[in-house]
Amino acid sequence: MKPSIVLVVGTFLAVLQASAVPYIQVLGVAPDLILIFAASWAVVRGYDEGFWVIPILGFTRDFISSDPVGTSALALAPIVLLAAVVRLRAMDSEFVPTAIVVAAGTLLYGIISIAILRATGQDTPVTDGALVVLPAIIVNAVFTPIVYFPVHWLGSRTTMRILGPGRISMPL
Repeated sequence: MKPSIVLVVGTFLAVLQASAVPYIQVLGVAPDLILIFAASWAVVRGYDEGFWVIPILGFTRDFISSDPVGTSALALAPIVLLAAVVRLRAMDSEFVPTAIVVAAGTLLYGIISIAILRATGQDTPVTDGALVVLPAIIVNAVFTPIVYFPVHWLGSRTTMRILGPGRISMPL
């Protein structure tokens, strides 16, 4: 897909994340649609596209939220590496790797964003962060199908790819 479409979808998700999603509380946290979209995109379309999509989504989120600009782009960056790692294992479906990337990405996002906020002088107790990050891992993994299936339907590559050492697989 073109970067302009990703920018439009990212802006829509960022506005939705800032306006409506906070009212959807599960285990005391709201799902992170931008993180789920970034992970789904990086797994479905490949980490090479995730490499440029994730900064677009991160900066879009930062411009709409109150976080320092660049915080989300840095905190979402490990998703590219995670998507590359799950590509090493051949699986019949891309959903399970996406859920794994969402869960691990949520943990890393929480750790990195708390570290950045603390480094910029904002008061963010680490214990409060742990009380938010741990339930967020579960909530984001549960909400993954809501974002994954449209991304998979719209953006799945139809070419065969080599996954792992010498295995050729067709995407779901």
